[in-house]
Amino acid sequence: MDALHLPVIVILIGAVFFLLRKGGGKLSHIAVGAAFGFYLAGTSAASAVSSTLDSAVTAISSLM
Repeated sequence: MDALHLPVIVILIGAVFFLLRKGGGKLSHIAVGAAFGFYLAGTSAASAVSSTLDSAVTAISSLM
């Protein structure tokens, strides 16, 4: 992960956390969440996030 990616990721995580705590589903909240998702997809963490989500979906589907 580049040195530039970490501060941007931390800022976006903070923004998403703050907006989720504040509540509501405003367009600005959705835009920040989408920006975080698209930015994270371009990092080396994308494969880890993808495999974690795949495992979660598999676990949930096996319960149903």
